[in-house]
Amino acid sequence: MNNIRKKKVAVCWSSGKDSCLALYRLLQENKDVVCLVSMISKKDERNHAHGIKLKILESQSEALGIPLVLVDSAGDYEESLVAALRKLKEELGIDEAAFGSLYAEEDRKWNEQVSYKAGVEPIFPTWIPPEESHVLLKEFLSLEFTAVICRASEVHFDCTWPGRKLDWEFYEEIQQKNICVMGEYGEYHTFVVDGPIFKKRMQLTQAGVVLNSGLWSLDIQDCQLTKKLQEK
Repeated sequence: MNNIRKKKVAVCWSSGKDSCLALYRLLQENKDVVCLVSMISKKDERNHAHGIKLKILESQSEALGIPLVLVDSAGDYEESLVAALRKLKEELGIDEAAFGSLYAEEDRKWNEQVSYKAGVEPIFPTWIPPEESHVLLKEFLSLEFTAVICRASEVHFDCTWPGRKLDWEFYEEIQQKNICVMGEYGEYHTFVVDGPIFKKRMQLTQAGVVLNSGLWSLDIQDCQLTKKLQEK
């Protein structure tokens, strides 16, 4: 009889395709994902990664059926995350912190440093060679996740891109641009609203596009959760 305890994982959560694909892979590996961890500004009531309003982020967590831990970065960003992971280790018994980094070495080193300070093991479910980034995008689309662009650099995109759905047409177009097709260096960001690991589907009901600090942003104001039809 196998009595080996499954390792408990906290997933560092941006709300976008990279962290969502990392979560999917962990669940496929039968990991015990205990929570999502998102760095936020309580003052601005948004997360740092993509500027998503906290109530929208919380709705996404509900749609996934996984608890969300919001970590206010007031003061020192790194120490705030270290303290949060350390607390999750003490209270929930997490063994690992998962990150959706793809191939940026500096990001990986920083995430490793934070994890080791907190006494947990860093893992990188989506880590790949740079030339294989298109493989991840193809996997994301093939799994039938639904995501929209929530931020896009004005250097590479115009105001029509925020709110655009990631689909096969997008897959073809993004490869014509001289950027990472996954937007690893912040060329664009996404917000995931549905997919195989979602218990409910998100419908964005109110949003506008704004230009802020060189980024075209989809300012999502409201959403609704709807039931998903059960597959036979």
